[in-house]
Amino acid sequence: MKIYLALWKKWGFLCFIFCNYSMLLYAQQPVSGKVSAGDTALPGVVVYIKGTSVNTQTDGSGRFTVNAPAGATLSFSLMGYGSKEVPVGNRSFINVQLESVTQGLGEVVVVGYGTQKRKDLTGAISSLNATVYKDQPVLNASSALQGRVAGVSVANSSGAPGGAVKIRIRGANSINASNDPLYVIDGVALSSISIQDINVNDIASMDVLKDASATAIYGSRGANGVIIITTKNGKAGTMHIEYNGFLSSNKPMKKYDLLDAVGYAQQANHIAGSSVFADPSSYAGKGTNWQDLIFHTGITQNHQLSVSGGTDKSRYYISGYYVNQSGLLVNTGQEKFALRANLDSKLSNRVSIGLGIFAAHSNSNNNGDIGGKGNPVTAALAWAPTEPVYDSGSQYNRFAISPIWSNPYMTIRERNSVTSSNSAVLNGHLAYNITDWLALNINLGLDVNNSRNAYLNNDWISPGNPGSGQSSVESYTFQNSNSLTFHKKFNEKHDLTVMGIVEETSSKYNSFTAAGSGLTSTSNGYYNLGLNTSQGISSAYTNWALLSYVGRASYTFNDKYLITATYRADGSSKFQTTANKWGYFPSIGVGWRLSEESFIKDLGIFSNLKLRASWGITGNQSINPYSSLGLLTGMQYSYGTTTLYQGYLLGSPSNPDLKWETTKQTDIGLDVGLLGGRLNISADYYNKRTKDLLLQVPIASYDGGGTMYKNVGVVNNKGFEVFVDLTAIQQGDFSWTTSINASAYRNKVVSLGKDSILYRPVIGGGLINTNIQVVKTGESLGAFYLIPWQGIYRTDDNRTGGKAGDNRYTDVSGNGSIGYEDRVIAGSAIPKFQWGFNNNFRYKHLELNVFVQASHGNKIFNATYAGIAAPTSDVKYPTLAASANYWTSSNTGTVWADPASKTNRSYVESTQYLQDGSYVRLKNISLSYTLPKKATRFADVRFTLSAQNLYTITNYKGYDPEATSTSATSDADAGIDLGAYPSPRTFTFGVNISL
Repeated sequence: MKIYLALWKKWGFLCFIFCNYSMLLYAQQPVSGKVSAGDTALPGVVVYIKGTSVNTQTDGSGRFTVNAPAGATLSFSLMGYGSKEVPVGNRSFINVQLESVTQGLGEVVVVGYGTQKRKDLTGAISSLNATVYKDQPVLNASSALQGRVAGVSVANSSGAPGGAVKIRIRGANSINASNDPLYVIDGVALSSISIQDINVNDIASMDVLKDASATAIYGSRGANGVIIITTKNGKAGTMHIEYNGFLSSNKPMKKYDLLDAVGYAQQANHIAGSSVFADPSSYAGKGTNWQDLIFHTGITQNHQLSVSGGTDKSRYYISGYYVNQSGLLVNTGQEKFALRANLDSKLSNRVSIGLGIFAAHSNSNNNGDIGGKGNPVTAALAWAPTEPVYDSGSQYNRFAISPIWSNPYMTIRERNSVTSSNSAVLNGHLAYNITDWLALNINLGLDVNNSRNAYLNNDWISPGNPGSGQSSVESYTFQNSNSLTFHKKFNEKHDLTVMGIVEETSSKYNSFTAAGSGLTSTSNGYYNLGLNTSQGISSAYTNWALLSYVGRASYTFNDKYLITATYRADGSSKFQTTANKWGYFPSIGVGWRLSEESFIKDLGIFSNLKLRASWGITGNQSINPYSSLGLLTGMQYSYGTTTLYQGYLLGSPSNPDLKWETTKQTDIGLDVGLLGGRLNISADYYNKRTKDLLLQVPIASYDGGGTMYKNVGVVNNKGFEVFVDLTAIQQGDFSWTTSINASAYRNKVVSLGKDSILYRPVIGGGLINTNIQVVKTGESLGAFYLIPWQGIYRTDDNRTGGKAGDNRYTDVSGNGSIGYEDRVIAGSAIPKFQWGFNNNFRYKHLELNVFVQASHGNKIFNATYAGIAAPTSDVKYPTLAASANYWTSSNTGTVWADPASKTNRSYVESTQYLQDGSYVRLKNISLSYTLPKKATRFADVRFTLSAQNLYTITNYKGYDPEATSTSATSDADAGIDLGAYPSPRTFTFGVNISL
């Protein structure tokens, strides 16, 4: 009996468990529904059962199905929309509405060392979500920013793979110091690597801090604005795998209209006054098209694979990236690999840690500036079409009848310059919520760049004297930020946040170069530098540090009245004396949310109405370390022997008085929300004044000559910017959203100390023989200084002595002759107005994007055009087709002087070659179609066809109004096209697979 009783207890217990388990299974019920925003279905929304790892995603129609127990809570999340939790109860069908946070008041914005709700902002901050450019083949973050953020100017200075980009926020402040904004990625302020090194596919959002109230918390590093990049993180739920890839075909946007071989031969005979070519007609159907030889169709392939997921306590995001891009110019290209891992974990309810690792490797081939007036781009336009590529067999035709430059096809095919780069960003952070109102955050960051360049100049590139060389650069920047944040609400009306920060930054740079000439054998390439008969080595080392103390307080009363105050003290090792090492940067911003006032609410018009104002000071210390110290310059001298001895000369003198360059900025802004939040407008007026410019001032010859850094001069930037975001149509399966941003600004050099004008270096010597750009008080940076050209003399002018058919210039000096003393300010390379217009149309599974970007008011000196338009000492016979329409007694209405005239003087350094750089460009047009998971049975698949730089409206006569031969880091030297590498027109097919 006891045995039966024991068995009964065991079986009874098992039956009890089984029954309960059966009831639990019975309680699991399918729950379905639809997720939308207004009338628009939302595909890809992550739906998971809170407290479990069970999850699914909405299909292309926004529908979902999940098995959930009664009493469960479903969580809905999608990037760009606010998350929502919904109790299931006993329901089997649930419809959920998510609110867009792209411009919503509830959006959390990264403001530097923390976040803040957009409705509480007092500073000028613009945000860009990655979803805005998701269907465009964007290879870098700068391309994503271009034309999409008001007040941010982005110019692709070089169209080469991985080419230089110039980014300016609210204009240029400095003449010699850097005008680049500060880039902060996941809390790490980049110094050793650039924004171009970051994988754009890993970016979740970018927040652009523009006014002093927003940037002053970065003190000395925020003078030129701040771009805060937040990378993607994993979300709680099952593993999410996503693949993005595209294949692009890249072609030149336009080509120059040049003379064919017959026309060239005829014009050469006319200019020479003799039969240079005995029978020009014999070249009919013959000749060489040098443009077609150096340009080709480039191919770009891009692949990204990411894996993300996790639990409520631990999340991960891991991605890999590969791009292979061949350039428009033959024998140019870049290959790049990148890996990212973002890990976040909650150790307890109060402590969480995170680790971010990014590493990239790139190999670039011949992408740098080929340099000089005779680079392959200018040479391909100037070389005589009557010339063959080869003399015989594979022997290049080295010398042409014109110009004096090298065979462009030979130069570009035989050039061998390779750059490899390894870059990394490591970021670790710890957050400790000491209490509900006090939190400690510790962030450690390291950004690293190790690069190597190697070149070989064979006998074709350097006839009779081949050479080779290698150089390496190591750069490390370490950052430690520690912040303590107090946040508390009092009586539901007072909201106070106080933050204190201590930050240390240290950066080291080390370079080494070894090069030589007289290479005895090229068979080893650049791997055996010892084969150079003449050798030289050099190296460099710098080390600078920054110590910072920061305080910020934000207060909100009754959700209506806002005030934010910041104070930062920065100590820089770049300045000598203790008094000058430290810079102090205060700011204050106030806001008034009028939409919370009853007299505004009663109108029933505004979903948001806020007035903002701010003032603050930021600084700039972006000069090379040791610039304020007295330095020696190395020099070798033989002392009358055959042996070289190392010696030293006095270099730049010491300046212990050198101090911070400072920028004061005032901003007044207005944020308006209408139509229930469907229309949002943000407008700002700003005025920036930069003084104590870190300027390299010439030293008088009687004091030894050279230059030295001084705090001299004032530069002013002022402007107006507006951003409009509109959901124009949202009905059923169709929606149209559009955004417009526009920026108008003026740059002015107010003072240069005792000087009124500073001459910039000559670019393109031999073709351009004097300074054509200056920095002048009362004018903008990038000002052109040229002789005014008035066309040509139609008839003889007895008053001036001008002959019919000759160029006509203005005698500004009044000395009765034309020369460089007649140069005047003739415009600036800095645009006055820029705008972008982005449209998204969606119908069911189809989506169309049309993006237009434009720039107006800037000038470009087209030295490339000048080099092929008229005879010069370098180019004997012009090749430009239009130049054949020169003046004759029966053709007096032309603008081209008679190239055979013995009395004509043609100045390249004149306004004749200064052209309007304004343009309106169809930057992107793309059509996407999504196959939902229920159709493919395994994943959501999205196909995209797109075109970039499809059509450009411009009066500029060169390849590309964006491209420039000047450095992307300079604003005083800008807008000169001397064979600049143009951007391509691109056609792309892309695929996105999400499962």
